[in-house]
Amino acid sequence: MRLHHFSFLVALTLAAGCERRQPPDPHAMVQRTMHGVLAYPLSIQVSASAGEDAAQVTMTSPDSVPKVAAWYRRTLATNGWTLTSDVTSADGSTTISATQGTRPLWITFRRNEGAPGTTYTVIGAVVAGDSVTAKP
Repeated sequence: MRLHHFSFLVALTLAAGCERRQPPDPHAMVQRTMHGVLAYPLSIQVSASAGEDAAQVTMTSPDSVPKVAAWYRRTLATNGWTLTSDVTSADGSTTISATQGTRPLWITFRRNEGAPGTTYTVIGAVVAGDSVTAKP
């Protein structure tokens, strides 16, 4: 009889484990919020996360903060983004914000620790009424 109770507990535990909700896949929101945003050449994605109305992608590059930030300034302007803020801090990190119509974008660049290069984070958001980011 004890074996029967043990089997029941194992089955119950497995069933409970199977019903856990997995966190939503961030890729769909990343695609919607980052539509038309280019990645710096030869960058490697470190992470991606998303909520209901925003997404964040962290990338790394072997190039310096000034070089990567300058490329983004040129590329955003060339692709129809308006730079709304561009601040370089005393520690060398740089934050750029831009808009394309009503779509906001924020990019923060910082020097890698313990290795040459730059780690940068791109954050985009869904704005109500934006046809590019509207829910399918």
